[in-house]
Amino acid sequence: MRKVVFKTIFITLGIVLILAISAFGILSFAAPKTMMNFASSLGLDAISGDYAYQEYRRSGDINYLAYAFEVAAVEGRPDSAAERFEEFYENEGFSDYCTAQDGQDLGEDIPKVNYRSYACSLGAEAMYKVAGSDEAKLEVYDFALSETSEEFEPSNPVMSLALAASEADDAEFCGVILTNLENEDKFDELRRQATLEDASLHTEGYDLYLEIIDLLEEAANE
Repeated sequence: MRKVVFKTIFITLGIVLILAISAFGILSFAAPKTMMNFASSLGLDAISGDYAYQEYRRSGDINYLAYAFEVAAVEGRPDSAAERFEEFYENEGFSDYCTAQDGQDLGEDIPKVNYRSYACSLGAEAMYKVAGSDEAKLEVYDFALSETSEEFEPSNPVMSLALAASEADDAEFCGVILTNLENEDKFDELRRQATLEDASLHTEGYDLYLEIIDLLEEAANE
């Protein structure tokens, strides 16, 4: 009799487990948005980002693609971040989305900056980390430069790329960035500020530019 009871219990538990797995699979496939919110509520950000990407693939809503990209970048998943950023950047709604996000709170310890610059900074870091050759790294630099203004705004893509290369102890690439950065016509106006006797006339961008130059010089010579 006891064996029959235990057998019935095991069979019941097995059926419940199968039904639970089936329900989870159905929700994952049919309702990734719901699973995204559920995973986020549990603090499973990386999984939440993956479900967001599934929802984007299902609905085409750029909001989910942006979230999926940001999560992958922040969670240290450069392969996923680079892939999703390419889709994000090439999406026809990218510029409008960035404009709509300007001035929004981007999270703790993240200053409210130009969102496009912020997104391209994360994208440049991810693309650098997955770059498989010197040519690919140079392409990332060219991209970062194209998305960095003449004013060298805070947290710009070139600055983020330089920091990533320095943290990776990539002395050779730091040297490449340094050489290019010191000779970019785009920053001629910043360099002219070096001739100003009154330091109070220096812009924030000029000070940041000098900091990055110093950082790259140190990293390139290590």
